[in-house]
Amino acid sequence: MDSLGRRVRPYALAAGEGWTYRFGIDFSVKAGEVPEGSGAAFLEYVTKQGEEPPDHTHPTEDELFYVLEGAVTFRCGGEGFDLEKGGFVFLPRGIPHGYTIRSGGPVRLIAVTAPVRAGASGGWGGFVADMESAQGELIAKPSFSS
Repeated sequence: MDSLGRRVRPYALAAGEGWTYRFGIDFSVKAGEVPEGSGAAFLEYVTKQGEEPPDHTHPTEDELFYVLEGAVTFRCGGEGFDLEKGGFVFLPRGIPHGYTIRSGGPVRLIAVTAPVRAGASGGWGGFVADMESAQGELIAKPSFSS
């Protein structure tokens, strides 16, 4: 804890900064999972064809990807999602998933992992839950939602 009793301190990272780990490929961790009080992990990485992970399952966390560069097909539970720059995919915990890189050049991704809070509903009291529970005006939604 710091002198004000906070477990977690604010910080900023410049472009290219982070805690870089080699785990088959290099991952730049911007916010980690291990520090006490963490609610999500945020990673950025560059990969290419031939470096894709095998299909796998995360029993305790949802995984979210945002494509910064390149073209990728994500698989999850028998469904496929073709994404390019600006595309996003949500992969729920407990469902086998993976991806295939379609572009010939580098693919740059942001990955966010967030633990599922057992028994939690209605969010965790943050500003996103406030918006989603009608404090914000819904002005657009994805075509697949009702």
